[in-house]
Amino acid sequence: MNTDVLIAALSVTLEILFLGISFLCKEHRKHPIFVFYIFWTVVSDLAYELFVRSVPRYALKLYVAELAIDAVFQVLVIGEIVWTTLRPVRTSLPRHWYWVAVAGFVLLACGFWPLAGFAIPPNLTPASNAMILLQQTISLLRVTFFLVLVAFSQFLSIGWRDRELQIASGLGFYSILSLVVSVLHTHQAVGPQYHWLDLVTSFGYLGTLAYWVVCFMQKEPETRKISPQMVRFLVSIGGTVQAEQLALETVLKKKPGGHSHL
Repeated sequence: MNTDVLIAALSVTLEILFLGISFLCKEHRKHPIFVFYIFWTVVSDLAYELFVRSVPRYALKLYVAELAIDAVFQVLVIGEIVWTTLRPVRTSLPRHWYWVAVAGFVLLACGFWPLAGFAIPPNLTPASNAMILLQQTISLLRVTFFLVLVAFSQFLSIGWRDRELQIASGLGFYSILSLVVSVLHTHQAVGPQYHWLDLVTSFGYLGTLAYWVVCFMQKEPETRKISPQMVRFLVSIGGTVQAEQLALETVLKKKPGGHSHL
């Protein structure tokens, strides 16, 4: 058994172990998207090892498609973390605050897209180039989200024993590692040493899975209330957004003479 097959077997084993723990501890009720995302990784990993490797002609295209689906899942996981973290103050936020958050997330992704190009090795095919761009853009988003969550963790009253920060820290660690490996790839020629760096990323993923398994085996502390400072901050943002929406709607509904279109 070669190293790649061994790593794939360990990954699937840890993923299945994590799923079992999640269902036993009923974590799938609180974080259904994240748990389903791990289930998807089990299916995609098994499909790749059992079927895709046997048709190398389509391996790259299938891998790019799998990466795109994986990216969508990761964005949904980030949204789920935000949703559960802000649960205590959701009723105080603007009615359509999540659409504002989605728009901000998309704008941030558009800003990271050209930055991700600096971590792309030269002389790649268009499909490989798109694959790496997508991968690194999502990695930058995950790292940014993790850093923001850590920076505001005290105000949000979450700690390292809370599931939200545990999930985000695992994603953040793996994302930082994959970004570092990608940057190193741009400064080396393709060869045996190129594959060894990829193995470092694979071992980092195994470490992330093991970390999640250990974390989810432990009982999560009771949810604490968000600090009054953060509540006031979020509510003030909500009030500002609502006021701007109302002003914009008023301007759009009125003609230059002051009469309504309706």
